Amino acid sequence: MQIRIFALIAFISTFLMTNVFSQEKEMEHQRDGNKLKIHQRLNLTDEQQEQADILKLAHQKEMIDLKANLEKREIEMAELKNKGNYTREEFLSKINEIISARNKIALSFANHQMDIYQLLDETQKKEWNKFSGNYTERREKRRMKMMKDFDVENE
Repeated sequence: MQIRIFALIAFISTFLMTNVFSQEKEMEHQRDGNKLKIHQRLNLTDEQQEQADILKLAHQKEMIDLKANLEKREIEMAELKNKGNYTREEFLSKINEIISARNKIALSFANHQMDIYQLLDETQKKEWNKFSGNYTERREKRRMKMMKDFDVENE
């Protein structure tokens, strides 16, 4: 009997893990597909592509530091809560630090977008604007779905 239960648990675990990995792969494929779409639509010159790649790598390096800073602030908040008996000022200070870290990430992303945008000619800018408008809508839909899923999990 224990062997059957163990086999059933192993089967379900394997099924769930396979499902999670396939969803991650699908999301990664969609991101790569969107990236390819915009690159094809923009028809970048070799020089533009080189400059974009350099900007992208620099942005990725910067984002590592910014995300690490955000994680540190979130850990500091967790430490504050674990300590207990904190004041309103301490709590709000930590919240402001987290908000500030998120804002720095958003500004870095916006600056990176503008760096890329400045590489483009007028035709490419029109195409960029069409694509980026759709991207913003899709991102908002994903964010709303995540918030909805988060609310369901916390109930």
